Amino acid sequence: MYKKIVIARSEIEELKSKDDKIRMLVDSIGDINREYIPEPFIALVNSIVFQQLAYKAAISIWNRFEKLVTEINPDNILHASFESLRECGLSKTKISYMRNIAEAVKRNELNFNNFAMMSDEEIIEKLVKIKGIGVWTAEMFLIFSLNRKNVMSYKDLGIRKGLKWIYNMKEEPTMKQFEKVKNRFSPYNTLASLYLWEITIRNYFKYENIEKVNLKNNVTYYDSPIGLIEIQSENGEIIRLDFLKEKRYDEKLEPVLAEAKRQLNDYFDGKRKVFDLPLKTYGTHYQKRVWNELTKIPYGKTLSYKDIAVGIGNENACRAVGNANNKNKIAIIIPCHRVVGSNGKLVGYEGGLWRKKWLLEHEKRFLINN
Repeated sequence: MYKKIVIARSEIEELKSKDDKIRMLVDSIGDINREYIPEPFIALVNSIVFQQLAYKAAISIWNRFEKLVTEINPDNILHASFESLRECGLSKTKISYMRNIAEAVKRNELNFNNFAMMSDEEIIEKLVKIKGIGVWTAEMFLIFSLNRKNVMSYKDLGIRKGLKWIYNMKEEPTMKQFEKVKNRFSPYNTLASLYLWEITIRNYFKYENIEKVNLKNNVTYYDSPIGLIEIQSENGEIIRLDFLKEKRYDEKLEPVLAEAKRQLNDYFDGKRKVFDLPLKTYGTHYQKRVWNELTKIPYGKTLSYKDIAVGIGNENACRAVGNANNKNKIAIIIPCHRVVGSNGKLVGYEGGLWRKKWLLEHEKRFLINN
């Protein structure tokens, strides 16, 4: 009855590139092992059984139900006596809902053969007309039967709790906040949902945040003239350089981090114009092309988003360049501070525009003096 949900490695890498928090969650959890039910009618009946029940209780009822009807189809459900269904552990309401679905199929009001040509929204609209199938059940059907790739349910408590935790929200996300995250993860919302459910399954809520779940990276801190800098490395390569208000972890040094601090010290003293450190970036192929182009901007100089777009061979991709620039997680070393608006205006810097201004003035001053 069940088949494994096949997840391509490329899908995982694309999802990781969407958001730094989801990347850390995916890296912490690793591969996902989930199954779906390819037979639509069985999947809908299964979703009714599992509604509002803990997994262990639901699976016990399901096993008894399977033994009773032997083959799950509309006729067998309609012919099964009410008393025998109740003895399986099914409530009166759920028996009614299951029979509603069976009758809809018998009357040809529900033709699963048409679903392949229908959008997610059209399928949900069709299903919720049947009493007992709400939006959440329909969305779970899209994931765990039709194997649709871009589904995330606002009505799912586990999803809302997972988003609240991973983004350090004070309250569960509003619909507006949810839609913003959903748009960010698209077209991989189903995969994101699978990982967000793992937060509850693995009880990650006992940790303060995703950063503290399993810090595998080495980390150190550098007190710069423009604030505290956190540097992380992985297997001898720099993977992050962020500005923070305070230290988050105990330091775990390795040689590349000590060298990074030495080179940063030289940079802020005006003695270094080019960094020589091994880097490992996480992102899409396009983002990596943009970041590579940033490393070519000379010390003390600036380029516009359009200049970068031209450099990678697509002069019309200014907005995409801007988005990639903002996702750079290795500040200063990958000098996104050297990218400005077409009119020379300082725009878009995660560390704050005042830091961007300081860095450019710092480089200009030492460029002139030397």
